[in-house]
Amino acid sequence: MGFLDKFRKKKTEVTPGGSPIYRYETPEDQGWRPPQAYGTYAEEITQYFEALFPNRESFVYHELISDLVHIDVNILRPTPEKNYYVLYTTGMSDLPMTLPDDLADREDLKYAELFLFLPGDWDLGKTGDLNSSLPHSSYWPIQTLKFLARFPHEYKTWLAWGHTMPNGPAYAPLCDGLGFGGVVLDQLGGQLASLDTKDGTHISFLFAIPAYKEEIEYKLKYGMEALSKRFAEQELPMVLDVHRPNFCADFKEILD
Repeated sequence: MGFLDKFRKKKTEVTPGGSPIYRYETPEDQGWRPPQAYGTYAEEITQYFEALFPNRESFVYHELISDLVHIDVNILRPTPEKNYYVLYTTGMSDLPMTLPDDLADREDLKYAELFLFLPGDWDLGKTGDLNSSLPHSSYWPIQTLKFLARFPHEYKTWLAWGHTMPNGPAYAPLCDGLGFGGVVLDQLGGQLASLDTKDGTHISFLFAIPAYKEEIEYKLKYGMEALSKRFAEQELPMVLDVHRPNFCADFKEILD
């Protein structure tokens, strides 16, 4: 079962690196649930990203029908000087995430949005296109962000720095022909770390990194700090490179 399939939380385990593991099963069909809120912080988040990445054409892949939360993926087009796309979600922060009992009072962890960067020659279509207008080879980063943004609300859990999401037990490719078998969530520093909204809500910005199986399992074994060190030493590109090397290709351990 891939992470683009539906599942519900079971018991929690802990990896050798101290990370909790949540396992999920397919839930019962609960029918359509209209969003409880709609775009609560979308305008503030959009203004924030457009100020960080100015003078870019923008457009949005809107959800036509939303279940539980309305997730949009916002696109800022490349410029001649900065030839990469900026993708970020809005709607994930419409509802608080469900934190573990020992973190339940951490208001700074309850709200989040996701982002990533794509190269300037990526085909993201034109303003007004629908999701169905794009081939999956172009659309999969948008699909991944949408899935991850809805995930904590669908399954009453949370996402934060250092969390990983394998694409099923076999780490199936996120797209045919790719080596990435899941996602690692990082948090960059400075202005891309978070936003404090006008009403005082703290929204974390989580950087979605498509990752290889060995990178995810290295993190599970040794922790996010160790993986971040590898990423830094080997200069993980901030703009997605589908041909980048596996920075933990030497990790051969079998995890229980």
